[in-house]
Amino acid sequence: MAKRAPAKRAAAQDPDLAVVDAFTGSWILFVITGILWLLLGFMCLSYRPASVSIVVVFIAIVFWMGALSAFALAVVTRGGWRIFTIVAGVLAALAGIGALVWPAPTLLIVSVFVAWYLLIRGIFDVVISLSHTSVRGWWLLLISGIISFGLGAWAIGNPDRSVLLLITIVGIFAIFHGVAELVAGLHYRQARREMGLS
Repeated sequence: MAKRAPAKRAAAQDPDLAVVDAFTGSWILFVITGILWLLLGFMCLSYRPASVSIVVVFIAIVFWMGALSAFALAVVTRGGWRIFTIVAGVLAALAGIGALVWPAPTLLIVSVFVAWYLLIRGIFDVVISLSHTSVRGWWLLLISGIISFGLGAWAIGNPDRSVLLLITIVGIFAIFHGVAELVAGLHYRQARREMGLS
């Protein structure tokens, strides 16, 4: 406890240290969301949907997981970034609801939703990671963002995908994102111990 008080005072005086303290203090959120993303990715890759309606359910879950990840980032970010992550989380949650209640969904509509989500999520992850390079493991989110951006750009270029290919893209994204969040959470935990805050 004696180590924690000076570290908290230092974090209050140095904005970069405050960001590091916020990220490392919330390491468990990253571990939990990473595990959930991995489970979703493995489910997507192991399940072979026969209809678009099953794919829509998977897509809605991906949007809601994206909302959960954005809200986890909102816990650790400050100022304008916090507002941005909350807005992103709300939009992802609404997109999940929209995917389920959209009347007579077609593969093209679902593909466009997913493609734009991956593209925007990739840009979001790259910007967040590059703006927080003082946080240990920042590059993991950068790699995840680049992969997400690439998958989204590829999917936007060819929206007339089959159901199987669409769910495979979603599964690959979920696995890469899950690994990045899980490893980042473990990095944050280690950094917290090194800072004497565990």
